[in-house]
Formats: sequence, C-alpha cells, structure tokens
Amino acid sequence: MRAIFWLNGQLVRMLCVLAVLLIAAMMLGISAEVLMRIAGGASIPGLIELTEYALFASTFFVAPYLLRTNEHIRVDLVIARLDPGKARIVECGVLGVIMAISVITGVIATVLLLRSYREGTLVFKDLIFPQWWLDWIIPLSSLAMLLQALELLVALVRKPPGDVVLPVEGVPGIRPEEMP
Repeated sequence: MRAIFWLNGQLVRMLCVLAVLLIAAMMLGISAEVLMRIAGGASIPGLIELTEYALFASTFFVAPYLLRTNEHIRVDLVIARLDPGKARIVECGVLGVIMAISVITGVIATVLLLRSYREGTLVFKDLIFPQWWLDWIIPLSSLAMLLQALELLVALVRKPPGDVVLPVEGVPGIRPEEMP
C-alpha cells in the first residue's frame, strides 16, 4: 500500500508540473498571437482550440495535487464549529464522497475512452485528431484523485484523535469571539 501511495504521489507531482507547463504554454502562445496581430501578422492557426484543451487538461491535472496539499476549495463553516471528534468523522465522510465521485467519474470516463478508441472517433475543429487523445485525461486524474483521497483517509484513521490536525482554525475574516 505504501508503494502505491508513493507512486501516486509521484504521479500527482508530475501531473501538477504538466498543468503548470500547459498554463505557461497557453500564456506564451496567447502573448505571441497578440504580438503578431499588433505587428499586422496573421493569427496562429488552432491556438484558441489548443488553449481550450490545455485549460481542460490543466484543470484535471492539478486537482489531485490541490487535494494532496489541502489547497482545494473547502467550506469549513460547519467543521469549524464541531468538536475534534465530530470534525474527524465529517472529514472521513468527505474523503469517502471524494473517492465515490472519483470512482464513478473514472469508470464512466474509461468507458467513453475505450469506446472512442474502438470506434476511431475524430474531433473536427481547426485541428483534426482522435477523440481519445483528450479522453485519457479524466480516467488518469480520477485514479490519482481516488488514491490521494484514500491515502488521506488512511492517514486520518491511523493517527490518534489528538494528533489529527483538521482545518478548523475558524472562518477567515471572522475573529473567534465573533463566531456564533
């Protein structure tokens, strides 16, 4: 199990780096297009389409890393008001929901990936390419998200209740004495 979590950690980091590289490529491509248009040149064929695909991929690639580093979007209004024991139960439930959603999304996306590969479905826009070139992104990131949530859940369950640090430091912008 430890080896799987280590491999997943490496995958999560690689996907995050790939997401950053995609965003940098989008930035450079859009900047180049703006400069070319200012200079009176033509636009870069397929750039808008490639930017759409890079934005799609980078969003999925970075999600497991955000979960791993606890930088994902959280609403801790309820958990901030619970005692640590109940907060831990809620946190376990949230990780369970993340795993369930990852499994459902991953299975559906894998079915669609296999179907588009088998049928040879093509994407026809400015660029023409096989659909499965985009379809592999969601199953891979769903697997990484599932394993990351499982790792967090295992770590949460294994630690004694007093050692578990949950994000219950309060609500940003509201002082503790102002809390209801």
